Amino acid sequence: MSLLVSFVVSLVAGIVTLFVILDPVGVIPFFQALTRGATEIQRVKIANRAVAIALILLLIFAYLGDVLLLVLGVTLADFEIAGGALLFVFAVRDALSNEPLGASETQHAANQTPDPSAMLSLQTVAVIPIATPLLAGPGSLTTVILLGREQYGLIISGVAILVDCALAWIAMRMSNRMTRYIGPSGLMIIGKVMDILMAAIAVSFLAKGIVGAGF
Repeated sequence: MSLLVSFVVSLVAGIVTLFVILDPVGVIPFFQALTRGATEIQRVKIANRAVAIALILLLIFAYLGDVLLLVLGVTLADFEIAGGALLFVFAVRDALSNEPLGASETQHAANQTPDPSAMLSLQTVAVIPIATPLLAGPGSLTTVILLGREQYGLIISGVAILVDCALAWIAMRMSNRMTRYIGPSGLMIIGKVMDILMAAIAVSFLAKGIVGAGF
């Protein structure tokens, strides 16, 4: 039973950790801006494409991350320190700025979508910046590699990716309703809380890396 409890706790922790980094709620304002002139069918296609690409990228990094580290000659402690520092910078930058990570790319892409019927342009927006860097960005890619190195890591990272990508898809599909009920201010508050949690997770990664490196 203790093994089962340990697995469940690790699984929940993995899902929550990736959810915080992925921040599907924080993506809603950008998805709304990017698809403001799209039809409902186009919005569904954009959400499907964005989540599918983010899912593939995250799974590749989760299951081939060790190979990547080996090829680059990077130790896990090195990656934890670098990843933790990167996450911390993102969290602080996001918390102190009125322009969250990826906002510039999102606004530029939105401005480059002059015609709602221009599906090619909209599908490009689904890839950049929604799929990456807003969903599968440096923070989430780093997180799935590190989750894969924990106990039950490969199972937990795979399930966490599937669950959180599904939640991101639901958030985009329900973005109109969520924006109407929560409001822009509510979404901003949720985003800032996510930033604080992201910073705490980054500190945890840094601490593990420093201990692993023998400092």
